[in-house]
Amino acid sequence: MKQVILKSITLCNFKGEKERTTNFNADVTTITGGNGMGKSRHFDAFIWLLFGKDTQDRKDYEVKTRVNGEELHNVECSVSGVIVVDGEEITLKRAFVEDWVKPRGQVERVFKGNHTECWWNETPVNVGEYTKRIEAIIDSSLFKMITNPAFFVNMNWKLQREQLFQLAGTITDAEIASQKPEFAALLDKVSGKSLADFKAELSARKKRLKDELAQIQPRIDQTHKMKPENEDFHAIEIEIETIDKEIAEIDKAIADVTAAIRRQYEAEQSKQSKVNALKSECQQIVFDAKTKAQDAAFEANASRRELESQIKDKERAIEGVRKEITNGQVEIARIHREIEGIKTEQDNLRNEWFAENEKAYNGETTCPHCGQDLPEDMVAKAREVFTKAQADKCDGISTKGKQLGEKVATLEAKVVEIKQDVENATKNKETLCAELEALKARFLEIPVVDAAAVVPELIPEWAAKQKEIADLEATIVTDNSGVDTTELQNQKADLNKKRGDLVARLAKRDTIARCEREIADLEAKGKTLAQQIADAEREEYTVEQFTKTKVEECENRINAMFKFVSFRLFDYTIEGNPVETCIATVGGVPYGSANTASKMNAGLDIINTLCKFYGVCAPIFIDNRESVNELVETESQIINLVVNHDNFLTIQ
Repeated sequence: MKQVILKSITLCNFKGEKERTTNFNADVTTITGGNGMGKSRHFDAFIWLLFGKDTQDRKDYEVKTRVNGEELHNVECSVSGVIVVDGEEITLKRAFVEDWVKPRGQVERVFKGNHTECWWNETPVNVGEYTKRIEAIIDSSLFKMITNPAFFVNMNWKLQREQLFQLAGTITDAEIASQKPEFAALLDKVSGKSLADFKAELSARKKRLKDELAQIQPRIDQTHKMKPENEDFHAIEIEIETIDKEIAEIDKAIADVTAAIRRQYEAEQSKQSKVNALKSECQQIVFDAKTKAQDAAFEANASRRELESQIKDKERAIEGVRKEITNGQVEIARIHREIEGIKTEQDNLRNEWFAENEKAYNGETTCPHCGQDLPEDMVAKAREVFTKAQADKCDGISTKGKQLGEKVATLEAKVVEIKQDVENATKNKETLCAELEALKARFLEIPVVDAAAVVPELIPEWAAKQKEIADLEATIVTDNSGVDTTELQNQKADLNKKRGDLVARLAKRDTIARCEREIADLEAKGKTLAQQIADAEREEYTVEQFTKTKVEECENRINAMFKFVSFRLFDYTIEGNPVETCIATVGGVPYGSANTASKMNAGLDIINTLCKFYGVCAPIFIDNRESVNELVETESQIINLVVNHDNFLTIQ
């Protein structure tokens, strides 16, 4: 088992302690003194030295000494210590260092905050490396659990439970399922998912089923309300048959009268059809005459339309020439701007050439090291290099200037060419405008020819057909009121209304049958839902029994690992439902109700088990040690903190 022992610790301006070094025994050390003398400060300092936090897990919390409520500045705030890990001494140090800066333009330094510095065996290391090395010795979470007897039992019960299950090892569901056939059947059913998920699924299914079942009876009641009252439907059918016979007899009588009327109507309709045909022919005669007159007018206006088309073509041609002239003028303006820019660049190059040509050699003629004059050949060579570079640069400027001059000549030639094109286009526009005016003058000289008016009465064929129409219309009879069937129609309407009422009453039979089927279906569905709810509740009970059995097995295995303390991992509600929990007990008494000595020994019992499981021991700080006479044995180093009335500390 890895053994971690605290050999000594030194506090320097740490939490009000100006400077103190405390040496510890390898087995038991007792620190005695009054309240506020710094007993618990040793534990805070040890935790901060290792992890940069206090016993409440607060990072760098109030580690600096205060005077009159103000932090003490410009002094070292540090904790150093010597620990022994499996016989190897390791010297550690952690310091909380102030950052002071002097802003530009100010005389006084300004405090900007703090940073942490660490040393390992008196060698500076960064905080990350320091933390990594500490974690290699012992995990920070485990360290808290095995150095403070009260830490584990004050953790969240879920975290306690999780830690205890890690100690007990994994109890497989298969082990529990082997105890009862219903457990084995349960595992087969939940294959591929967790028991918690299956339980949640059962709960959701049961809620859904209960919600559906709760709707069954209201739906049955509503269907009963919607179901019509029973009647003698056979008597209604017989009455409908009687009415149908009466209606058939009335229809026969009406049909005999209607047949005579129809024959007369068909003869008159034949005459009317011939009249309608003659009227259509008259309309066609007028239409043909109007079409002939319009065609003659269209032909007479052909030369006028031709001139109108030529005028539009000339106008489009003139518009194209105008665009050509405008584009040429815009391009000439652009080229002139470009030429002006190039001439400006030429002036700049000319000035640059003169400036470069006027430069004279002013190189060194004296050695910068010894102060003697340089040899003439070295000076001449340097002057030659300068002269050549100057000539090359002037030639380059001249070449660039010639290129710009050539570009200007090219652009000016292009301007001449474009001006010629614009001049030609202008002459062309003048010619086209003259031609357009001539065409418009000719167009105005040609009159518009309108279509001749058509007068139907002057067309012989139309007049002959109109006379034939008048003769036929004089023979058509429009009065068919010779036979009156109103009484028969009224009798039939009364019978149809009575029959409709009877059919509506007869339809209730189908509604009643449908309602009875719906009620029967709902009652059957209610029984099915009730059975499904019972099945789900039975499965829920099996899951609860499975979980309870597994937890009881875990409780037995976990509690066998402790000598002084036991854990209850399962509780029950007033209704008898199992609830997961984690309650430490000492002699059957819950930890919170136990006396101080029982609580202390329970904490040491838990530490012993954790140390044995993880294979590591660390110093245990026992506060209020004066209240406990006997402690359970432990392999860890013990540091007792005992309060008395002394105003100084005693280390034994």
